[in-house]
Amino acid sequence: MHTSYFSSLVIILIYVSPTDLHKAMFSPEFENTTADPNSIRTLNNILESINEKVAAPSQISFESDYGDAYTQSTQKHFFLEKMRDKTLKMVVPAVEPPYVNYVNFTDAAVTEKGYGPGVVIEILKEIGKRLNLTYEIIPASGSTWGEYLNGSWTGAFGQLVRGEVDLLAGGAIMEYDRSVISDLTYPFQFEPTGIMIRSPEKYEDDTLLIVTEPFSWEVWVITAAVILISGVIFLGMTNIMGKFYKEMSVTPFESIWVFFSIFVQQGLPEQPRSWSCRVLVALWWLASITLSATFTGSLVALFAVDKTNLPFQNIDQLVRLIKQGRFEIVMDENSFTRTEMIARSKLPVYRDLWHEMIVNHKVKYVNGVSRGVAFVRANPGYALLGPMATLNFYAYSDCKVILLNDGILPVYLSIPMQKHSIYSSYFSTKIREMVERGFTQKWIADYRSYVAMQKINECNSTTTGPKSYLDLKRAQGAFWVFLGGAGLGTVLFIGEFVFKFVKGKMNKGVDAKPFEEITTVSPNSVQNVASIENPDAIQLLDPHPINDPIENWSLRRRNILNLSLDLSRIAN
Repeated sequence: MHTSYFSSLVIILIYVSPTDLHKAMFSPEFENTTADPNSIRTLNNILESINEKVAAPSQISFESDYGDAYTQSTQKHFFLEKMRDKTLKMVVPAVEPPYVNYVNFTDAAVTEKGYGPGVVIEILKEIGKRLNLTYEIIPASGSTWGEYLNGSWTGAFGQLVRGEVDLLAGGAIMEYDRSVISDLTYPFQFEPTGIMIRSPEKYEDDTLLIVTEPFSWEVWVITAAVILISGVIFLGMTNIMGKFYKEMSVTPFESIWVFFSIFVQQGLPEQPRSWSCRVLVALWWLASITLSATFTGSLVALFAVDKTNLPFQNIDQLVRLIKQGRFEIVMDENSFTRTEMIARSKLPVYRDLWHEMIVNHKVKYVNGVSRGVAFVRANPGYALLGPMATLNFYAYSDCKVILLNDGILPVYLSIPMQKHSIYSSYFSTKIREMVERGFTQKWIADYRSYVAMQKINECNSTTTGPKSYLDLKRAQGAFWVFLGGAGLGTVLFIGEFVFKFVKGKMNKGVDAKPFEEITTVSPNSVQNVASIENPDAIQLLDPHPINDPIENWSLRRRNILNLSLDLSRIAN
C-alpha cells in the first residue's frame, strides 16, 4: 500500500548551480537598462556561419516515420514504462517571456511571483507530473542557442548534439538544419518577427489639428471632387428641367455653392422643384450627415488618445528608410536563424534589406533581446527585430518603446530534444493536446494580465495624465478657420464694393435722359415714314438738335423698337 502511494506522488527536482549567472538568468529582465556599447557586434561576426551553411549544406541523412522533418520521431509507440521515473538533463538557452519567465517548477514560486514560469516550463511541468520526471538543469555553454560553425554546432544545440543534455528548455525556431540533428516537438506557438522602435515624439504641429486631422488628405480631396462633380450635374439638370417644370435657375458658381452649403450643414435659399434635383440634393444631405458624424467622432478619438506619428508602418517603408540612411537594424546575435532567413529569402524587400545589411553594414547585433530593447530605447533611428510575443511584453510595459502591429518572417516554435529520443513522440502528442485545448494561449494571456496590472499610467515611467479639457493649443485650428473666413469675407466685401462702384460709374455715363412717352405719333415728328427702315435718314424738325453723340445714339436705338417716342430731338 505504501509502495503504490509513493509511486503516485509527483516528484520534480531541480538542480541549479548556485552561481550568479543562474540567478541573473532565471529572473525577469523587464527593468530599464542602459545599452552597453561594448556588447554591440557587427554582421562580420555572424556571416562566417551563414557562408559555411550556404556553401556546404548539411549532408546528414535522417528517417522520419511521420514524414515531416519538423515533427520527426522514430518512435510511434509510447514506451511509458521506459520513460517513467527518469531524470532529464536540460539547458535553458535564454529567459524570453512569455515562453521562459523563470525556471522553477514549484507552485509556491507561482504564488510568490504572481505569474507563471512561462509556456515552455508549464509544458515541461505538466509532462513531468504525468511521467514522474526529474529535471536537472545544466549550465549553458557558449552562445545561447548556438549555430553551425566550422563543421560543428555551438551553444545549446552543440550540447544537445554531443549528448550532454536531453532537451532544450526554450522556444526554438523550427529549421531544417536543426531538425536534422535533433527531434523538434510539435510546435506550440506560431510567431512572427516583431519590429520595435523607440517611441517617437508626440504630435506637435497643432495649427490645423482640429480641422484637418479627423480626415486624411485623400478624404478631403475626394470630398472636394464630389462637390464639383455634383455641382456640374445639378447645373445640367436645372437647365434641362427648367424648360418643362419651371425649375430654379442657377449659375455654375451657384450650383457648386449649393452642395458646399449642404456639406457645411447650411440651408438652401431655394428648393428645387423637379424630383430628379430633389433626390440628388436629398442624398447629398444624407452623405453630409454621415461625414459630419464621422468628423465629430474622429475629433473625439483624436483628443482622447495622444497622437503618435510613426516613421514607418511596414517592412517596405522600413527598408526604404534604411536605404535613405535614416534607420538601421538591431538584432539579437543569438537569434541566428532570423538573420539566415533574411539572407536566404527570395522576396525583393528582404533582398534589399540583406543588401543594406551586408554591403552597407546597416545592422548591429547585441547579446540578448533585453539589451536590444535597451539599445533601441536609448537610441532613435534603430529598429529591433525579434520574437513578436517577447517584444510585445516589453512594449506593453514600457512607454519608451513601441511595437508595430504587422510582423514579418513568421516561424514555428518547438522544444528541441535529442535525436531519436524515446520522449519525442510523447512530448509532441501532449503538446498538441495542450495547444488544441488552448492551454498555451491561456498561459500567455495570464502573463499579459500580470504585466498589465503592474503598469502605472500605461508605462513604467513617470508620465503626465491626460488632459481633461481642450486647451487653446489644440483648438486653435477652429479660430484660424474663423479668422480665415472673416478675412476672406472682408476681401470679397471690398471687391464687390469696388466692382459695383466702378460699374455704376460706367453706367452713369451711358444712361439716357428721361423722355416723355406719347400714345400717338406727332404729325411733325416724322417727315418721311418710309425712312423708318433707315433710322439715320430720319429728318428732325427740332431747331435745337441734340449734339451729344452718345445720347443721340441711345434715342435712335430705342426708336427702332418703339415708334411712339418723340423723335423731334434727334439730330442728324
